Amino acid sequence: MPRTKEQFEEIRKTSRQKILDAALEVFAKQGYNSATVDAIAKTAGISKGLMYNYFKSKDEVLNELMIGMMDALMCEYMPLQPDKKFTKDDITNFINVGIDLVLQKPHYWKLYFSVFVQPQVMVKVFDKMMEKAQPYMNAMTEYFRDKGYENPEVMMRYISAVMDGIQFHCMIDPRTFPAEEVKKLLIKQFV
Repeated sequence: MPRTKEQFEEIRKTSRQKILDAALEVFAKQGYNSATVDAIAKTAGISKGLMYNYFKSKDEVLNELMIGMMDALMCEYMPLQPDKKFTKDDITNFINVGIDLVLQKPHYWKLYFSVFVQPQVMVKVFDKMMEKAQPYMNAMTEYFRDKGYENPEVMMRYISAVMDGIQFHCMIDPRTFPAEEVKKLLIKQFV
């Protein structure tokens, strides 16, 4: 019996995810620059030619992974409602989710941080990532403006930098980093 259009679409979706999962593993182990399409295809258990049916290049795979991370973080875990200002609850959620996700998905965050410290790789995804992040940055700036901070843009950058550092520590020392206590300190400072 021939497959339906829906079955083919499900197979295609599953294959794309298999490639993305393999790429994440390869990028995490080898770094982006050392990773090859051959290594990704081999890890995914598919031929290199089949991989090119789904992605034009290693750069496209990287973009999909990074934008997928941003989408999950910004849309799924911290949805922004355009007609609503950030509240104390939103900032609390930003802190909690931002730390919890690193502990739950360390491979994603290893890729995230490795991309940020490689300027030649970062340039490949920076514009798209900023496009995703900008509404959140604006909403957070407005939150600090409404709280009466003299320079709310600096406060937005400050909380972002603090979170980056904490996320990095969670990634390199997930077993002993005092995540719950640090969340409480952050909430006390920023909420």
